[in-house]
Formats: sequence, structure tokens, C-alpha cells
Amino acid sequence: MLALVTTLAYNAGFVLEKGALSSLPPLNIRLPLNLMRMLVTNPRWMAGFGLIAVGLAGQLVVLTRIPLTVAQPLFSSGIVFLLLLTMTVLGERLTSHEWTGLAGIMAGVICVVASLNSRTDTVGTGGHVLRVLLIAVPSTLAGIGVFVAAGRRGGRHRRPAGDVPYGLAAGIVYGVAGMVVKGLSASIDFHGPETIAASALASPYLYLLAPITLAGFLIFQTALQRGRASIVAPVSTVVSTLYTVVAGTLMFGERLPADAVDLVLRLTGLAAIAAALFWLPRRARAASAGADLADTSIIDI
Repeated sequence: MLALVTTLAYNAGFVLEKGALSSLPPLNIRLPLNLMRMLVTNPRWMAGFGLIAVGLAGQLVVLTRIPLTVAQPLFSSGIVFLLLLTMTVLGERLTSHEWTGLAGIMAGVICVVASLNSRTDTVGTGGHVLRVLLIAVPSTLAGIGVFVAAGRRGGRHRRPAGDVPYGLAAGIVYGVAGMVVKGLSASIDFHGPETIAASALASPYLYLLAPITLAGFLIFQTALQRGRASIVAPVSTVVSTLYTVVAGTLMFGERLPADAVDLVLRLTGLAAIAAALFWLPRRARAASAGADLADTSIIDI
């Protein structure tokens, strides 16, 4: 329940941020101070940021209670709530294609929840920091590289074809951040405010998380403004989810269910969520390609 509530808060904040970004001048990741100034002086964006912060704090607690292979799919199911909000708040409409994707996500979440067994599921207990660092740094640099390449490819006009690389870049960096959050949650003692603060400040994961989260934040905000939310958000979500589940599970020693039925349900749920999140942007890409072709024909005429 806490995972679902924090997911709702996180995605509600995302919608508020998207609305605020639409009214701001173009963001430039190479000018981080100017970018931050524009964001923090916008009340609507700050409200969205506050909701996201509440969601992330809740996720820290969730990750100490259930394994990554359960938590991350639940977090990613927020794309359903996100699309419903964009329909009601931002005035967008869902197509039959998008409803099919939503149904796939919900089916996957049901399978994952059904596979949860409190007697056999184990929660990872903090992996080796150096090993996590050796994975986190190259992956973060790779995400930044994808973002830079997407910006150069799109140029000033930022063609829609760059939306998927933008989502991929944000997803990689946020996936690394998710893996580090798992390490931080495993190293925090949740027995009172003083012990929480002391254990968090003593954890090296906190100081690794700060720069990675900042990089992911700058990339995602810029990508969200440049690209279409219907593509950037789902691609970012599925990439970050799969990265955190695969890399985080290996880093922190969590295991899949031993029971055959639970294992099938867990893997089926993960596969259904991944397939649905990749399915959702396909219609938008096809429509974009058709629009680009039409624009080219008009120009040629």
C-alpha cells in the first residue's frame, strides 16, 4: 500500500512539473544554475517537486520491506495513474492503443503482487560500495553520453525522433540512482529520527546518490521539455525499472522466488510491464513519422 501511495504522489508531481515546464523558456543543461533558478522560482513546479520528494522518501521505506523485483514494478505501475492525470488535468485523450498498454501494466502488477510471499522473499542487505561504484559511474556517464548525442542529432529543431534517446538517457541515470537508493535504504537504521539521520549521514551511498540524482534530474527535466511526455516518460520509466531490478538484484544479493508458481508469476509480471511500457510509445512514434513525412511533402511541393 505504501508503494502505491508513494507512486501516486510521485506521478502527480510529475504532471505539475510538466505543466510548469510548458510555460518556461528552453532549459539548457549546460547552464545548471540558470536552469535551477528558473525552476525554483516557479511555484507550480515547486509544488510538483514537493510531491515527488514525498514519493521518493516513501520509496526509501518501501525498499526496506519488499524486494526490488516487487517494489520496482509497483513503482513503474504509476504510469497508469500518470496517463489518467494527463487525460483529466492536461486535457489529453487516451487511444485504444494506450488503453491496451494500461491493461498490460495492470496485469503485470497483479502477477507481481500475487507472487509476493512474506515467508520466502528476502530483502537485500547493502552490497559492497566499491562494486556498486564501479557499475554506477560508467553507467551514469553512458546516460549522459546518450543525452548529448540525442541533443546533437535533433539540433535546434529537436526532431521527434530524438524523444526515445532522451527517455533512454534519463532512464539509465535514474536506474543507477534507483540502485544506489536501494543501497542507502539497506544502510539506514529506521529506529527513530536521530538514528535515521546518523546512519544516513554515515552511509557512503548518500554521497554517491547526490551527484547521480542531480544528473538524472537535469537530464529528465530538459528531456521532458524538449520531447513528448507520451514517449519520454514511459521509455525513461521502463529503462530505469529494468536497470534497477537487474543491476540492483545482482549487487545486493536478492533472489527470485524459489517456488515454481511464484517464480512464473514474478517473471510474467515483469515481462508484461516491460512489454506494455515499450508498447505505449509505439503509436506516438508512428504518428510522428507520418507527420514528418507530411511536412516534407508540403515543403517539397
